[in-house]
Amino acid sequence: MKKLFAVLMSLLLVFSMAACGNGDNGGSQDENQTYNLKFSLAVSENNFQAESWRKWADAVTDATDGRVQFTFYYDDTLIDANAEYQQLLSGVADIADVHRYANDGFVISENWKSITSGVPEDAVVDFSYKLYDTFDAISNEYKDVKVLAQGFNGGTMYQLLTVKKEVKSPADMKGLTIWCEADWNGFVRECGATPVNTPFSEVYSSLQKNMYDGMLIPTETLQSCNFAEVCKYCVKLNLCYTSAPGHLMNLDTWNSLPEDIQQIIDSEEIRSVVETANVEGFKASEEGAMAWAEENFGTKEVVLSDDQRAEFIALVQKANLAKAAELDAQGLPGTEIVESLAKWSEEWEANK
Repeated sequence: MKKLFAVLMSLLLVFSMAACGNGDNGGSQDENQTYNLKFSLAVSENNFQAESWRKWADAVTDATDGRVQFTFYYDDTLIDANAEYQQLLSGVADIADVHRYANDGFVISENWKSITSGVPEDAVVDFSYKLYDTFDAISNEYKDVKVLAQGFNGGTMYQLLTVKKEVKSPADMKGLTIWCEADWNGFVRECGATPVNTPFSEVYSSLQKNMYDGMLIPTETLQSCNFAEVCKYCVKLNLCYTSAPGHLMNLDTWNSLPEDIQQIIDSEEIRSVVETANVEGFKASEEGAMAWAEENFGTKEVVLSDDQRAEFIALVQKANLAKAAELDAQGLPGTEIVESLAKWSEEWEANK
């Protein structure tokens, strides 16, 4: 009996020590426990968004006196690119940037670009918070995860790169064939052009062979994808969409963290680290790529007047409302979201 008692006490001691071990997110929440969280990114290590989230991670580590640390995995090497959300929910990763697909419950979020584009450049984060706080239909899509910040897309801005033609109005786009993501199909059609959504790997050769007349994409691709070699003009449409919720933490991981750590991660100071870094990082990449393209290939930057750009924005809004009507038909506040953003944008510009 004494031997059995001794064995049971030994096992109890072992389990007690394991519960307090470093990096065990399900253990006791004492002030000395540490957490090493697995952070999965779809982008490469040198991408500006990866750099932004590393700054966020460093800020969390510093603010928690080293109690929370992170291991980063890039290029979807930790989770399967075809099952990102499911694997985040199952705990393969503690944090991940995942595709928002309607079949995972992200009906509004899957159409994010198509309904939130055309907002002021410096309002992308603010308006993302307003949308998230105003519309339960948006926040409910994230009920099974923890949103870490409104910093999914990094304040991305889209321009029109053209092979031969200098475009200054929607009329100039009539009859052109423009590659774009499917999110922009409605806008491209409103401009009188034909959108194509072929695999990205085929775009360069298609531009080179004059199969496409241009593409709707950020300026930084002039350098990162060498599109300056085949595109003579960069038309500054400056089409922005709100930054969107991102990245996402596994809810069990979040609930395992002590309250003081949760408060640190949830603080405006910490959230703003990645939100600010994303916007600044994207701007820097855009400016650097434009200068590089001008110097090395003579790519011309076409800057639109306020009136010229307003013509494009009016068509963006028209395309947004068409997509919003599809969401309305599903009982979602599509039109209400688009109209709210238009109102907020008008007020924002008036108060600048």
